[in-house]
Amino acid sequence: MKKFRIFLSLKKEEEWINSIQEEGYKLVSVNSAVSMYTFEKLSTKEMFIPYVRLDFREKSMKKTNYEDYVTLFSDSGWKLIKGSRFGGAQYFQQKRPDVSRGIFSDKDSQESAKRRYVKYGYSCGFLFLLCSYSFSRNTSWTQIINFKSWYLTPNIWNLKGVSFWYAFLFETPFALFRVLPLFFFLFLGIYYLIRSLINDDSKFKRK
Repeated sequence: MKKFRIFLSLKKEEEWINSIQEEGYKLVSVNSAVSMYTFEKLSTKEMFIPYVRLDFREKSMKKTNYEDYVTLFSDSGWKLIKGSRFGGAQYFQQKRPDVSRGIFSDKDSQESAKRRYVKYGYSCGFLFLLCSYSFSRNTSWTQIINFKSWYLTPNIWNLKGVSFWYAFLFETPFALFRVLPLFFFLFLGIYYLIRSLINDDSKFKRK
């Protein structure tokens, strides 16, 4: 079973995954690029429903360091379902029912993961907005919003019949190629910034 879902919080994502598993499924893979989660139905012989916990790393790790990191969790009874030494969310699943559901040694460790999640979101958000700006700096937003300005064929909107459709269909892929990166990076930038603002407790604690 595959499910698509976008989250603005590690906690909400973790809770959702475990709610699906409680229905008799087990998480087997995660495609972070498209927010796709794959679950398998537990067999009638499988009485144990494993719990999933998420950690977050905002920086790349050396291969050996990442292997040690994964091994540490494995020795504690947690299997890596999805993760990368280059950062991002790390999905761990219980191996056995006798394994404690907590992966953090204390509250500070848990808060550190959340802070890494927030910091990563701010960095990605500003980076994607900068990329969006680089695509739009030579074009006004009036032109960007007006889809007719995406087409460069002279007098294309004055053409009629077959001539219009031929020119329109021929140029549409090029027009989309010119503007889609701008909207794509803009969406990602806004998404990551909103995600970090929602989870950034520090902004509420400042006096």
